[in-house]
Amino acid sequence: MHSFQWIQAALGIIVGLGMTRVIISVVQICVARRQVKLDWVPFIWALNIFFLLLQFSWNFVELDSLISRWNFGLFLLLMGFVITLFIAAALILPLSEAQAGSDLSSWFRSDGRWALPFLAFYAFLAYPFNWYLAALTPGSNPASAILIVMSMTAFYTTSRKVLTTVTVLNLLLTLAIVAEMVMSS
Repeated sequence: MHSFQWIQAALGIIVGLGMTRVIISVVQICVARRQVKLDWVPFIWALNIFFLLLQFSWNFVELDSLISRWNFGLFLLLMGFVITLFIAAALILPLSEAQAGSDLSSWFRSDGRWALPFLAFYAFLAYPFNWYLAALTPGSNPASAILIVMSMTAFYTTSRKVLTTVTVLNLLLTLAIVAEMVMSS
């Protein structure tokens, strides 16, 4: 088996687990909707994480043609990508009604928001990866910088207005990235 296939399998398992975690959490919270007051903000961040997992999967397929020789450092960087996304996926929504309490907004402010630094770290990891693969400078990837700023702003803010504004802007960025991927394929 070619080394790329081994790497793809290892990373694919973690990406699949992250997607599964987001989907299961959404289902569990929707089932508990009579006991838990829902809030759209964590769902939008979960959607963003889900799309980033999809984007990683899609872009990873192209790496086999870009990288002639795989090394352990590159494998570790890619593992860093998927592990940070998996942790973000695991933290963004509660897994059960008991975990959520009676109000999803309160839960997100105390627990779910801890997914956002991992989302920012994922975006940060794009810089060394892009530099290694294509000698791209940080200025060539404004979407990562924007995601870092939005994630950390949402993490630190105590203002509901700032949180909702950043969440909507994050949704627009995510939709733009998805649209660009659809148009370029």
